[in-house]
Amino acid sequence: MKRFAGALFLILVGIGNGIAQQRFNIGGSIIDPSGVTAMDMFNFSQQTHTFGTARSAGMAGAMTSLGGDLSSLAINPAGLGMYRTNEVAVTPMIGVARSINGDPSYQKNNSTRFSMSNFGVVFKAYEGSGNVVAVNVAFGYNRLADFNYRTSFYRPDNQSSIAGVFARQLQQSGMISDQFYDSNDNFDWWRLDPKYWGAALGYRCGLVYDKVPDGAGGEIQSDWHPDMYGTAPSVDQYMSLHSKGAIGEYAFSTGMNINNKLYIGLTLGVQSIYRQQAIYYGEEYTYAPGDAPSGMELRYFNYNQKAIIDGSGVNLKLGITYRPIRNLRLGVAFHTPTAYTLEYAYQGAMTSRVRDNATGKFVLPDPEAMTEVWRDNGPNSWHFSSPSRLLFGASYTFGDKALISVDYERAWYNGIRTQKTPVGRGVYNEFFPEYFKGSNTVRVGAEVKVLPILALRAGYGFNGSMLKDKTILYSSPIIDQTQYATAGVGISFGFMFIDVAYQYVAARQTDYRLFYAIDTVGEEDSAGNTVYSDDYSGLFSTKLTRHNVIMTLGFRF
Repeated sequence: MKRFAGALFLILVGIGNGIAQQRFNIGGSIIDPSGVTAMDMFNFSQQTHTFGTARSAGMAGAMTSLGGDLSSLAINPAGLGMYRTNEVAVTPMIGVARSINGDPSYQKNNSTRFSMSNFGVVFKAYEGSGNVVAVNVAFGYNRLADFNYRTSFYRPDNQSSIAGVFARQLQQSGMISDQFYDSNDNFDWWRLDPKYWGAALGYRCGLVYDKVPDGAGGEIQSDWHPDMYGTAPSVDQYMSLHSKGAIGEYAFSTGMNINNKLYIGLTLGVQSIYRQQAIYYGEEYTYAPGDAPSGMELRYFNYNQKAIIDGSGVNLKLGITYRPIRNLRLGVAFHTPTAYTLEYAYQGAMTSRVRDNATGKFVLPDPEAMTEVWRDNGPNSWHFSSPSRLLFGASYTFGDKALISVDYERAWYNGIRTQKTPVGRGVYNEFFPEYFKGSNTVRVGAEVKVLPILALRAGYGFNGSMLKDKTILYSSPIIDQTQYATAGVGISFGFMFIDVAYQYVAARQTDYRLFYAIDTVGEEDSAGNTVYSDDYSGLFSTKLTRHNVIMTLGFRF
């Protein structure tokens, strides 16, 4: 059973990290600094249409068949054809994100950010009396994804350490400590492949050591605990993550009104991605009495990492809305895949404290074991395409008193593809169709005018899972289900309007491991049985909730 479970886990996390290993598949949510992973591409593809204007947000983004709103630029540009006046509007928002972990908190689990949800302007480019009633053009911005959140937790009394994973990585790659230094004995980590930076810092700070002395045929790296002490220490694990950033889209759009029955629209979308993640991981050790009385004793270490991904993408959106009868609108929109170009930057630092039991004094191997920033530039950029999307919508108005709108969206996550990466694209393009599927999203919104100038709104949205098998562990946590509950109010003074909306968002993430080294080969014991020496942390779980308050101020002229 252990062999089967290890192999199943290996398939996903190995491809997810996009790094080929020989004996051990090594990774985890805090261990891979080598570039943009498949999990990153998947997370960047999870975009939502529940931001935008406050009117759209208050109705959970159910706007595929509705128009006359700046959120149409990102959902269904055919809605621009319904404008009868020029309009300019701006929509700031404040978001409060909270993470809920299965372990006690270590630091802050809340994050509050002010940001821009939408802004834009619509102009009437043509107005006629024939079949073509109007042609409108628009420019605007819509927020499509939010990466702002914090999470932290600790778990005491573990029997696993990231030091063991670093040691296995160095062992199976044939690394020796001489490779960490230049000819002048300066620590020369920057020449190494970034995927070894964590292990190199671990060597500098005492997490791994030279098992075979210099001049004795080379050095084999091993971690402190199994070989240095008779009993493995108890390990307390601490972790915190501070994520910042968003995906926003600048839209250049046009919409046409034909006989007040058929509306056609087109959007050229230029997206901007920025995500910064600061990750802290630390361990503290408690040893059994009498262990290694004359040896070196690692007491704790602190490992700080920061990874930044930024880039841009481009796509097209085409939409049609039809009114078979006065009160009914039917809409359909197609969003092409977004072609992205991403750049990646990383830095890491580690400090530790080691006690020399022979002298009783504490030794700090390298108080400033800090890497420079490593960046992919030019031809080493990461290129991938997000899923295509197809949206259907229907809405019905009850005179000028109320309306209800329903949207259905299909997104093909198994169609994510990489065009060019520094490590090759084949491993990614095999991964997505094998383990992901198309997702189904339903959004429902309603609006009631209780007064000629006052409207009340509410909505609900559900985004289903994109995973073929929810029981499989991935190399890092990914959102596989999201629910939205929304409410809003709008006040119109004719030439000016103010809308306010509230959103509650609950996102369920897959379980994950902080680190792992999965043995892909194994060794035979004395009885001829294959033994697999896996090394990994326990399972962790995190749920994200968000509270967004969105306000639109607009003018018609």
